[in-house]
Amino acid sequence: MIKPLLATACLILATLLALALWPTRTPPLQAPAELSSSHWRAQGQYLAVAGNCGGCHTAHGGQPFAGGLGLPTPIGTVYSTNITPNRQHGIGAYSLEDFNRALRHGIAADGHSLYPAMPYPSYAHLSDEDVIALYAYFMQGVAPVEQANRANDVPWPLSMRWPLAVWRKWFMTAD
Repeated sequence: MIKPLLATACLILATLLALALWPTRTPPLQAPAELSSSHWRAQGQYLAVAGNCGGCHTAHGGQPFAGGLGLPTPIGTVYSTNITPNRQHGIGAYSLEDFNRALRHGIAADGHSLYPAMPYPSYAHLSDEDVIALYAYFMQGVAPVEQANRANDVPWPLSMRWPLAVWRKWFMTAD
């Protein structure tokens, strides 16, 4: 009686792990040739203000968009990240595709799943033009800040990210 139950549980776990580890495909974005134009930066700044990016990515008394704000959640405190164009600590090394995957799909440049404290389920509905404008603004209109990201205070096993990949694949809408 117990062997079939264990076999079923192992099969379910293996299926969930396979789903979590299976790469997520995202549609590619084409950057316009004039990405450095003031039009894109101005539109991106407007969207960053409207989306209140600084509200979460600026710690009290900290540099704009340099992260470090603690966001209490039921599973622990998640700290916002540096989204300035600093290449070491921020998003300065992000390509437009990396930025799009993080913003609209909840996948960091290194492939780990972002906690939904980052409202990517809502940002999934942004247009390609909006994502391009935000990218232009953050890369060219924001001063880089050399501030390391703070580690999240989420205890194990709740800190495991693979279940987030399963959640994202089941519940995120496909564009």
